[in-house]
Amino acid sequence: MRKTFTLLLFAGSLFFTTETDAQNFEDPGAYMQHISTQHSNISKRFLSYNSAASHGKRAKKVEKLREQLLDEVQEARMNISGMPKFKGDAAYRDSSVSFMKFYYNILNDDYSKIVNMEEIAEQSYDEMEAYIMLQEQVDKKMEEANERMHTAQKLFASQNNINLVSSNDEMSEKMKTVGDVNAHYHQVYLAFFKPYLQSQTLAKSIEKGNISGIEQDKNALQKYAQEALTKLETIKPYEGDAALKGACKQLMQFYIKQSTDYIKPITDFLLVQERFETIKKDFEKKSDHDQKEVDGYNKAVNDINAASGKYNQANKDIFERGKENLDNWNKTVTGFFDEHMPR
Repeated sequence: MRKTFTLLLFAGSLFFTTETDAQNFEDPGAYMQHISTQHSNISKRFLSYNSAASHGKRAKKVEKLREQLLDEVQEARMNISGMPKFKGDAAYRDSSVSFMKFYYNILNDDYSKIVNMEEIAEQSYDEMEAYIMLQEQVDKKMEEANERMHTAQKLFASQNNINLVSSNDEMSEKMKTVGDVNAHYHQVYLAFFKPYLQSQTLAKSIEKGNISGIEQDKNALQKYAQEALTKLETIKPYEGDAALKGACKQLMQFYIKQSTDYIKPITDFLLVQERFETIKKDFEKKSDHDQKEVDGYNKAVNDINAASGKYNQANKDIFERGKENLDNWNKTVTGFFDEHMPR
């Protein structure tokens, strides 16, 4: 299952009314532009990392990119901290240094937790919910840090008569899109995940021939799939694209059909098999049989053969239809990220 990583980063480009020289730190515009360039470079690197994580690669596969990003954040932090105070005022420089330090800690600590939780998250709905919640908490922390950084930026500009024409460039829009795309995916994914896990539990009960387990599991699957359909109705399409919702809905409808139609031939066979084993055992205890006993045994053989045919067909339908719908879901997820996630 695809997992995604969202991190919002201060990515505003600054436009000034004064002429700027990147090396002239006596000029407030140049001073500000130098810091902005450090932030922008890191934003681009992060976007590359997030794109790799979101376009089908597992988190551990992009660990090298994260390690490189950590080095680059540390370098940007050192570049900013090496700048002089501006006319004796270190507030804006130090705010930027603190932001880079905070960002480094997020990547080094929080993202490490996210990577380590990835495989565990696939084992239960609660773990998956906690996994996604951690990502959203990281996003929230970064949003708050971004806001503090923007406040420091505006304060420096106002104190130094700098007119900020725009601080919302293409990179900023891409970073916002990253968050929006992942937020939509998370909503649909959580609707998908609980019934999906339950379908795996049902498959294990079928494999074991556990009739009571099958009954409990198929009832739970029907309930969870119906709840997912209800939840999907509350989720708006992303930018008019309802494909992700549609693929999830189609899979949920299959799960309901599986629990109501395909399971009955399986439990019927298991019940017939139990009866046949008892009849066979009693029949084989005797060496001589009257016609009634022979007829009864032959009928039991015919019954189990008929039930076996329906059992095999039901299992085939579950496998083929289930695979078809799950493949469609995975393909749609890939298409959704390919279409909407910035690269």
